[in-house]
Amino acid sequence: MLFKSFTWQQFLVAVLVLSSIWYGIILPIIYRKQLRQWLDSKGGKPAVEPLRRDWEDELEDEPELQQEDDLMGRSKMPEGMSRLSMNMFSFAPDVEEENDTRELQQSLVPDAIEEIKSIFHILEKEQGTKDDFISLFGLVKVKYAAIRDTPSEWALNEYIRENALFPISDAELSNLWN
Repeated sequence: MLFKSFTWQQFLVAVLVLSSIWYGIILPIIYRKQLRQWLDSKGGKPAVEPLRRDWEDELEDEPELQQEDDLMGRSKMPEGMSRLSMNMFSFAPDVEEENDTRELQQSLVPDAIEEIKSIFHILEKEQGTKDDFISLFGLVKVKYAAIRDTPSEWALNEYIRENALFPISDAELSNLWN
């Protein structure tokens, strides 16, 4: 009986007003961050927010580095350790000079062994002697001069001693490189 006294027009106006009031209360509560940003950007003040990183959450729980000393004092860092800021941290140079010469020697040794193998092969086919080996080795000595007076020279001398078709003494091996 009560509903018969309202017209459709009155009902729709009442629903529109009550819905507007409802959404006018609820939407600002739900979207308050976005509304605040929108209002700040309209006011001329830029809404700049610092970039958030995932690892910052882990740092929030840690104590600050510059905290006041308490009654006992600061804890001592372990021996040999220190704290660095990000601008003090960097990587070492690409290649040190010592490592560079070592790599050069290591890359030359397989090449020198191949040259010596070819000399042994020639001597075997041509029935060569120790004098022929010494004369052919002169080319290897000139080509791989960087190996002279290094541990690689000793390794190559051992290879020559093991694979030579003739007996060779230590004095002759040392004279090969000089």
